[in-house]
Amino acid sequence: MSVRIFIVILSLGLFTAWPTTAMPPYTAIIIDSGSPYFVPKSVTVASGSPIRWGNPTATEHTITHLDCLKDPTACAFDSGLVLPDGSFTVPGLVPGRYPYLCRIHPIMHGIIVVTEPVVPSQL
Repeated sequence: MSVRIFIVILSLGLFTAWPTTAMPPYTAIIIDSGSPYFVPKSVTVASGSPIRWGNPTATEHTITHLDCLKDPTACAFDSGLVLPDGSFTVPGLVPGRYPYLCRIHPIMHGIIVVTEPVVPSQL
């Protein structure tokens, strides 16, 4: 009897609806020891899309929006120290241009361009 109950429960589980919404994948940026230092140096993403920097180098870095250095109230993101083998993720940004750099190594810089999300057309 318990085997039948198990089979019924298992069968019901196979016919239940799977979630149709999923967290969008993040845009990956890798911190590199050589030029261009942030790979890719420039990315374009839709508004609200997560962005993740990975640090496989042996050095600490930061990912700092340039506006953080000019006006802290306009700061969109600042990672603080990203340790070796660490990462930093921004869950999403509003449309605009976001130049950034590493405060420890100011020669390292990149840019994020955020666009409006694409809305599927309705028929």
